[in-house]
Amino acid sequence: MWQFFLVISSKFAYNMYMRKRGYWIAILLLILLVNLSGGILTFAQGEDPSRDDSRYFPETRHWVDGDFLKMYESVPNPELVYGNPISVPFRESTRGRIVQYFERARFEYVPDNPPELRVQITELGRLMYTSRQSLPKLEKAPACRNFPEMKTQVCYSFLDFFETNGGVAQFGYPISNFEVHNDLIVQYFQRARFEWHGELPDGPRVQLTNLGEKYFHLIKENPKYLIPPAYSNGNDRPQLVLTMKVRAFTEKPFTPPTDIQTIYITVQDQYRIPLAGANLNLLVKFPDGSEELAELPVPTDKNGFARHTIDFENQPPGVVEIHINVEYEGLQSQTITSFRVW
Repeated sequence: MWQFFLVISSKFAYNMYMRKRGYWIAILLLILLVNLSGGILTFAQGEDPSRDDSRYFPETRHWVDGDFLKMYESVPNPELVYGNPISVPFRESTRGRIVQYFERARFEYVPDNPPELRVQITELGRLMYTSRQSLPKLEKAPACRNFPEMKTQVCYSFLDFFETNGGVAQFGYPISNFEVHNDLIVQYFQRARFEWHGELPDGPRVQLTNLGEKYFHLIKENPKYLIPPAYSNGNDRPQLVLTMKVRAFTEKPFTPPTDIQTIYITVQDQYRIPLAGANLNLLVKFPDGSEELAELPVPTDKNGFARHTIDFENQPPGVVEIHINVEYEGLQSQTITSFRVW
C-alpha cells in the first residue's frame, strides 16, 4: 500500500514544486517519502549535526577540539586529572609543536605519529622537579608499590589515587619518593605532582598540582595565549586553525533530467568562526556514471562562504552526489551533499 502512495505522492510533490504552487505541501510529502523509503530519497546534507568534536569550557571560556578533545575525554575524570583548558592551541617556539595548556597538564600535537599517538602529554613533573627534603623510604610496607627501575615507591593514599586514575600510563613513573615542599608532602611523577592535604576535614585529600599553569608562567609563554579566542584579536580570529567544519547544501533538493544546480558551501574553524581563504574542489557523480571535477577559482569569502553552479543534460533518475574537499594552510576537510534527478 505504501509503495503505491510513494509513487503517487512523489509525482504530486514534483508537480507542485515545478508549478511553484503549494510548495510547503510538496516539502511535507517529500519528508514523508524519506521516512517511507528508508532514506533512499537523498536531500542535500552536510556535516552530521549530532557529531561534534569541540567542547566549550565556560569556567575559562576556552575550547578544546579535535584530537586534543579525544585525549581529554579518554580518561574517566578529565577535570580532576587535567583540569580546565587555560590557553588556546598555539605553536610553541622550541620544537614547533602545537600545544594547549590545561590547569594540570600540557598537550602536544605530533602529526607524524600514528593517529592514536599524535597527542602526547608533556612530562611537566620531570621538567619542574627539584629535589627537596626527602622523607624516609618505607621498607617492606604492604601498602606500597615499588618501582625498582626508578628506585622509588608509591604508598598509601597516593597509591590509591595513582592506581584509580590511570597509573603509569597516565602519570608516568614516580621520579621521587615522599618529599616536603613548602610544608606539603608531595611526590613527583613524570607527568604530575601529587599533594597530600591532611588538613582537609573530609573529601579527597590527594590533589594534583596545577603544573600546567605553573609551567606556562615558568617558561614565560606569551600571555596572549591565555586570552579566550573570541577576544584574541581585532577580527576574532583564534591563534591557530586546528579543524574545519564544512557544510554544504544545494539550491534545489530535486531537479528534472536537464537543469542547472547551485551548491552552497560554508567553512568554519573550530570556534565556529567563518574561515576566509579556504580553497575548494568538487567531485560531482551523476546517475549515468559520469563524473565532473571542478576546482573553484575563488576561495571562501570573509563569511566563509562559496558557491558553485553545475549544468547537466538528459540524466536518468537517481541521486547526484557532490563530494567537497576543502584545504586551508595544510589542513583538509571533506563533506558530501546530494540531490535527486526525477
